[in-house]
Amino acid sequence: MNRVRLLARWQQLLGIRPEEGRTVGLFFLHNFLLGIGTILVYVSANVILLENNPERNLPLAYGAAALCMIVAGQVYAYYEHHLGLQRVAVRVLLAVVALTGVLGVLVAVGHSVLAAVAIMAGYRIIYLLTNLEFWGVSAVVFDVRQGRRLFSVISSGDMPAKALGAVLALLIHHHTELLWLLLTAFGAYMGALLVLRRTNRSHLVEARSAARAQRTTAVAPGLQRWFGSSQVVLTMCLSMLAVAAVTTGIEYSFFVNVKHRFHDQATVMRYVSGVLALAYLLALVVKLVLTGPVLSRVGLRAVLLGPPAVLLAGLGLFVGLRTAGPDVLVLYFCGLFLTLEILRRAVFDPVFLVLFQPLPAEERLQAHTLAKGVYEPLGMALAGGLSFVLHAWPELGLGFTFAWMGLLLLVALFCLHRTYGHYLAELQHAVSRRFGFADEEPTPAPYSNGTDTVISPAEIEAQIAALTDKTTRAAATDTLLALGEQALPALVETLRTTPDEALIRRVAVLCGHIRRPASRQALVTLAQQPNLFRREAALRALRTTTATPTEAPVFQGLLQEEMRLAQQLLHGLAATHDKAVRASLDYELARVQQRIFGLLQQLYPSHLIADAQRGVAHATRERQANALEVLDNLIPRPVYQGLQTLLEVGPVAEKARRLDVLLGDFTASEPMPATIVRRGEAAFTDWTISLALRHWQPEPASAALLLPHLHSANPLIGESARQALARLEREQPAAYTALLTAHPAILELLMSHSASVFHISAAERVAVLQGTALFAATPANVLSSIVPIMKEVTFPAGHQIFAKGDLGTSLFIVHEGEVGVFTGAQQLATFRKGDFFGELALLDAEPRSASAVAQTDVVAFRLDQEDFYDVMEERGEVLRNILRVLCQRLRRQNEMVR
Repeated sequence: MNRVRLLARWQQLLGIRPEEGRTVGLFFLHNFLLGIGTILVYVSANVILLENNPERNLPLAYGAAALCMIVAGQVYAYYEHHLGLQRVAVRVLLAVVALTGVLGVLVAVGHSVLAAVAIMAGYRIIYLLTNLEFWGVSAVVFDVRQGRRLFSVISSGDMPAKALGAVLALLIHHHTELLWLLLTAFGAYMGALLVLRRTNRSHLVEARSAARAQRTTAVAPGLQRWFGSSQVVLTMCLSMLAVAAVTTGIEYSFFVNVKHRFHDQATVMRYVSGVLALAYLLALVVKLVLTGPVLSRVGLRAVLLGPPAVLLAGLGLFVGLRTAGPDVLVLYFCGLFLTLEILRRAVFDPVFLVLFQPLPAEERLQAHTLAKGVYEPLGMALAGGLSFVLHAWPELGLGFTFAWMGLLLLVALFCLHRTYGHYLAELQHAVSRRFGFADEEPTPAPYSNGTDTVISPAEIEAQIAALTDKTTRAAATDTLLALGEQALPALVETLRTTPDEALIRRVAVLCGHIRRPASRQALVTLAQQPNLFRREAALRALRTTTATPTEAPVFQGLLQEEMRLAQQLLHGLAATHDKAVRASLDYELARVQQRIFGLLQQLYPSHLIADAQRGVAHATRERQANALEVLDNLIPRPVYQGLQTLLEVGPVAEKARRLDVLLGDFTASEPMPATIVRRGEAAFTDWTISLALRHWQPEPASAALLLPHLHSANPLIGESARQALARLEREQPAAYTALLTAHPAILELLMSHSASVFHISAAERVAVLQGTALFAATPANVLSSIVPIMKEVTFPAGHQIFAKGDLGTSLFIVHEGEVGVFTGAQQLATFRKGDFFGELALLDAEPRSASAVAQTDVVAFRLDQEDFYDVMEERGEVLRNILRVLCQRLRRQNEMVR
């Protein structure tokens, strides 16, 4: 048990979720084995090169290795495209094993400079192929959000391996002993191959993405092979070229200065190996402990621009050391090399991979191959050529090397700055709608009917009143929109004074379409009301208007208010184990999330927030991850962290704790049911209030909170309030008597209700709806809005409910008895308790395709089309579930036809 807890704590520290543990372990082990093999080949190559005039041969090796890497990269890209990633990854490791054997032969028999250069080129090819294989598989298994958290973890697997390899190099005293290193590398690559096969069995390693909209700006088709299909690839590849050149230049300067300071070959190898081991161990610590948290805290842009900026400052230190002695210069180059290795391996490499994650999977792999297989070798070749120039003309001095490295770092900073901008554009493209014009902002436009018609205020009031009548609603809406600004004062006054919630929703929509400062101000005022349903209506209407900066403090305050409510709901969820209550509070949290997105649309570019909101709700994990990344780079960090906490799946107690850290500790002054009862219909749906009334334990001082619920027009709330009152009478008779004494109208209310009570209660009706396949996946909070339009009907045995050819306008749900469906004398189906029939009538009024007859005495519920349209207007989830069930039925019928 302690071992399990320790593992869970370790995973939490590293940002690994429980379901990701096995996958991360496989990738870490795979990278560890690749790291052992690669560092041993690297040590072997450097031992030989440092023995043979490194000032001349290292630049030659860089140039030859760059050419071989470009060729190998193109071969890899060809087979990756034709064989697929899963098959080519296995073949790459087989090729690396074979190449390691070839290098072993060269070490055994080759003692010339040419053999040394060939061994270095072989190492670079192995490095490239293992890098492409490992990160190619990682890029399609993990999404962009996982990449942020986990790339630094899985890529740290090679750090202890490389530190171990550097320590092994200390034991090498003779050229022939290198064969043992290569033999160990051979075994490590075989182990990596076995781990890869296991990974392939447990994961779908396939480059496949959902279709996307056409890019508005892209690289010309004829140039995409060498510059990528997206501008983020082009600028990132140019950055890679500059960074690779500087990396090679610093490495070359370090090796050459160590060689000049320590002429003895064994001493040189001990010094280099010690520095490498220290660099890899420090990089391991930084990767595991700092990279992920720093990336989350300061953001991608700062982490992306940080490494070249730090290196540029490090190069600037050389100005004060130009006249220093060789001992000081060796220490300086040692520190510069250590800094480079830590930044490159712990910061730059993981972030570089994250930048390509928003691309479609195929483009992602192509971009990675292009960066590592073309531009990084070109950077190495460029550094090799410039280093050879210094060897040929030593009078240029180290100032020449530092000048071109500084210039290239400035180029890298510029390109990385542009890369970040293109990265954001690519994220926005990844979550944008495939069709339509999602980037267009709403612009104000006048509404006019094309005439100078003027009508009286009384007539406008009559048109507004007509919005409450189904038969006149459409015509009244058209008339008010045509009147536009002329109708606006009356519409604004209606928003301010009417208690009719349905009318407020319809008037808010009209104000949103009459895009005038007065209409927007009225909607902003509506959004500030404590009634959250009105806030939702206002935020929906405000989407069609243009925000103004002066309103930002209002929406920021409302945003904090919604976050506080979410914090309270999470604590309420953590405190209850009742399944129905938890489902209800989950629904209320989803409403909070919708309002938060609505508020964000008023504070930040609305089309980007809307695209991100759609992406978060999308079925594919990749689209969800891209949407979260858009939000992370668009809204302030504290707001994003709070929203991310609400959106992510995880233990409720942990989510509540994270919000406490962001918003401050939460102290509940009362239980959650009491809060719901107190705030009532202004803040919560009727089903949540109903459940709260059932679980609420009123005190004598709080019993009066029942009053508004007893007077509620909502049947579900009124029913639950009366049950709570009856419970109060049984359990606290003194409090009950005091309540009746203070409010004698309660008795009259109870007597009037007893004459009109439902045969089947409102709560039972919700249960009936939940028991039907048509509404089984719909939350009870939504189903409760259908209860008022459920008409209880009875049919005696043998009664024809409807005949074939009758105009269908109603759906029926059987509660008791059996109903047969016939075509002529042929019986097609029998429906029993919980079954429904006539559902197509909810969507269209076409003639019935069969007759329905009660085969026993039947009690059923009838839902009429016109009433149901009103419900669907308010609750879109109802329509979505009906369409889902109808599609399932159609699919089954198609299968039967086949």
